[in-house]
Amino acid sequence: MMIAVLYATCLLVGFLVGITGVGGILIPPALILFSGQETHMAMGTALASFLPVGLVGTIMYRRLGHVDWHMALPYMLGSLAAWPGALLNAWLPAGPLVALLAGIIIFAGLCALRPPRPGSGSAFWQSRRGFFCIGAVTGLMAGLTGAGGPVLSIPWMIMAGVSPMTAVGLAMPYQVTTALFGTIGNMSDGHVDFTILPYICGMALAGLFAGVAVARRIPTELLRKLIGGLCCGLGLFLFLRLICS
Repeated sequence: MMIAVLYATCLLVGFLVGITGVGGILIPPALILFSGQETHMAMGTALASFLPVGLVGTIMYRRLGHVDWHMALPYMLGSLAAWPGALLNAWLPAGPLVALLAGIIIFAGLCALRPPRPGSGSAFWQSRRGFFCIGAVTGLMAGLTGAGGPVLSIPWMIMAGVSPMTAVGLAMPYQVTTALFGTIGNMSDGHVDFTILPYICGMALAGLFAGVAVARRIPTELLRKLIGGLCCGLGLFLFLRLICS
């Protein structure tokens, strides 16, 4: 029964990622609650599950015209910071990391909820250097927490003036490199459970296909509100889980 709930959660996560690009942060607590994994193993396994989801998502959003490689490549290069982040994860206590991440996610979500103003957004953050910085900072946090960088980078890009659909599309190839190099770091510490990983990936991919199909039909303004609201909700969820643990 508990495993069935875990798989249902992964299906929901895939659906949310397909629509908004975020939601993977739910997998680590689901692994802890429903499969009995310890925190570092759950974070590492969750991060590894984002690799096939990011690959398939990249193909699907590329076909929709929302993956600009001119911006995606420096963004992906910055995400290499997930590797040292994953190595640091093994040495740092989980509690402060989760609290820090939750606070940043809520702040990013609130900023994404603000109606965009004409001409808003810094030219630097929409440049190749800006995208590299976004990828590096959020990649480091992804490696540290196993949360997946898009939960931070997507609202950050929206604040910088990138359209929500394009922000979600760019997050897909970024998620590939974040998951790949973060997983390499986690594997060196034995923090990836390969016995349950294929089942998690399969359910998440099934949800992803449904999510992308729905995302194509959602108005831009509604998508922005969904992303901001989901980020705020996930941040609060992390705080409550930390307090109750």
